[in-house]
Amino acid sequence: MALEFRCQDVGIACRNVAKAETTDQLVAAVAAHAKAKHGVELNQTLIDYAVTKVRPAGG
Repeated sequence: MALEFRCQDVGIACRNVAKAETTDQLVAAVAAHAKAKHGVELNQTLIDYAVTKVRPAGG
């Protein structure tokens, strides 16, 4: 089952939706997006919080 993460779900005004097959792949995609588009390097606290907002794709 595919997973997704939306920047909006953590209070960021961004329409990005990252999708991946595993949590590790999704975290990598979110971290790359956060750095490239928002200038944010994810630390473990931010990663842990982001993982709580992961949901099945299309959900």
